[in-house]
Amino acid sequence: MTAAVGTPRLGMSFALAAIAMMFLGLTSALVVRQGLDPGWRAIPMPRLLLANTLVLLASSVALEKARRAAGPWLAATVLLGLVFLTGQLIAWRDLAAQGLYLSNNPHAAFFYLLTGLHGLHLLGGLGALAFSAARRTWLEITALYWHFMGALWIYLFLLLFVWR
Repeated sequence: MTAAVGTPRLGMSFALAAIAMMFLGLTSALVVRQGLDPGWRAIPMPRLLLANTLVLLASSVALEKARRAAGPWLAATVLLGLVFLTGQLIAWRDLAAQGLYLSNNPHAAFFYLLTGLHGLHLLGGLGALAFSAARRTWLEITALYWHFMGALWIYLFLLLFVWR
């Protein structure tokens, strides 16, 4: 590992640790809130989220291909990231159409909060990918962040719709 990659990698590791701690703190809040509310009503999982999860996983695959070879893979990663974010907005719209808002259901509130924060971090990752296109040596660091966002999404998906 060269110094040019080593220092940014260490910085990214600290940033990812901070992001993980934020989401773990919010997870703790969700678990406590759920345990204190005997009338907790889980929201129905928007059907689009399964396909959206596959889109995000495909973006990680495309990013790995971009790391190994030049070509359209970095653009594919960005496009798939944008498709994922669009899908999240559609899922939010579908929940709102069902009358599920931040204010009327705690599970919906946590869904919006967690997926919104994830979406903002993913948007930052898209900016980093654009920066990486111009500075190829930063692609390694950006890939670490992007894959972390994919793993974080899987965690949030399981937390919100599988774990009860």
